[in-house]
Amino acid sequence: MYVIPTNIILDEYIKQGLLNGTMTRWGSVIRWAKGTGEKAGQIVKHLVDIPGSDLSALAGVPKTLSSVLGFSQIAAGASVLNLGVSIAGFAYMGFKLHQIQNQISNLQQSLNEGLDNIDFNLTLLSRQLGYLYLLVEDSKQQQEELQEAITNLHKALLIQKIAELQAELETLKRFPNDSPKDALRTATSTRLFLSSQATQAPLKCQPNTLMLVDVSTQGWAVAIATEANLLLQHGHIQDAKNLLTQEIPRFQQHANHWTETLLNTERPELATTQRFATPYFKDDITPERVQRIIEISPIDNTLSPEKANQKRLEAEVELQMSRTQPQLTQQWKHRQLALAEYLDTLSELSARLDGLLSFAHLCEQQGVNSSHDLLPSADAKPGLYLLPANG
Repeated sequence: MYVIPTNIILDEYIKQGLLNGTMTRWGSVIRWAKGTGEKAGQIVKHLVDIPGSDLSALAGVPKTLSSVLGFSQIAAGASVLNLGVSIAGFAYMGFKLHQIQNQISNLQQSLNEGLDNIDFNLTLLSRQLGYLYLLVEDSKQQQEELQEAITNLHKALLIQKIAELQAELETLKRFPNDSPKDALRTATSTRLFLSSQATQAPLKCQPNTLMLVDVSTQGWAVAIATEANLLLQHGHIQDAKNLLTQEIPRFQQHANHWTETLLNTERPELATTQRFATPYFKDDITPERVQRIIEISPIDNTLSPEKANQKRLEAEVELQMSRTQPQLTQQWKHRQLALAEYLDTLSELSARLDGLLSFAHLCEQQGVNSSHDLLPSADAKPGLYLLPANG
């Protein structure tokens, strides 16, 4: 059974649901929001980004639509994972991995030249590894340590593994009809290595540690998506489901652990995602970003609306206290913005992987021989498309 994608995302029914809050975007799916009764959490539609519309830059996406979908201020690292369900999608993921490597090189060059003249324009810093500028801006020692860490990263197997996966993605683009065995082998090897690197790193809020974990985590996510999509594309639906069912809880637990670590602070009133929702950050952190971080925060994601509001008010009061004022330097604020971007990337990647599992369930329910049977045609224009929900 072939399922023809519905129109571009401007579907008025979906748009109104997102505007009035009865629907919400979570990764690559649109779900009924909390408070909508028994259907809360159920999938309304699957969201497919046809490569060419880079969501990190929101190219080609109208501003109002971007806001409705909650795409505003998504850390660029998360755009490594659109659904990745076509040969073009594989090529796009390879391109994003290349961008990560370029960001590492650019960051090292900036550190070599000194950070004193960097313009800390926060909109320009919303890209891979940009948060590192904010974390080391006030410490010459941290800058030197980060520079050494970047040098070591270039020497490490970490970059080699990412490059191998990128090469396989490029090969898939050039020879789409070849056997997927080599690509699957590389994706599996990369996934196992990078997941080990990401999860075994010490839980420390240090720039060099965060960078190594970030690169490992993004590569891990791409490897999971590549392996799962190859299986779906070649009709191994159950194998793809098994892979995602195994890996997603590990990835989510990884995100939870880092969220707990990075939200921790000497002031218990500020040890919550709700600190980002206070007026102190209103011009720099959007409500969509706060909500995405809440989703991976064990401290916050089980709170009732009343308790969440109480947490926010306590954080707001603490930020206004005279005892806290000396702490609220520009460097402290920049550090908080960097942590918020880092956690946002973890949340969005986790959500995109979860959406890929939902897509695998859809493939199974529809009884297709290949995931391509559910997707827009190969000559579809770049943009956002809707697929039917599961069931």
